[in-house]
Amino acid sequence: MSRSGSRVRNLTIGDLVTHVLYGAKWIGVIVDFKKEVHSPSGLRREKALVQIQPGTEFENFFKRTVASDRINENLGYVSVHWLFRIEEKNENIRSTRDKT
Repeated sequence: MSRSGSRVRNLTIGDLVTHVLYGAKWIGVIVDFKKEVHSPSGLRREKALVQIQPGTEFENFFKRTVASDRINENLGYVSVHWLFRIEEKNENIRSTRDKT
């Protein structure tokens, strides 16, 4: 479809994101981006194709969105202005496997 990153926000394909209105329980992964021209003056809006994570509170989120933004119940387009990347708080990552 398009590029691997957003020009408007610091988002890239593969980022885990949350929605500004729905909070931390709305979790999705960016799959792609697209630009849309919305006016004769050439105003462009950028949207991210987002896959909502199964098992979360907002699973089937796109069931209630406009058909033009919906691919299926868990996959659809969202304006990048509504999305924020989920940052890891504890950067000291270690294996959960027991070394024995």
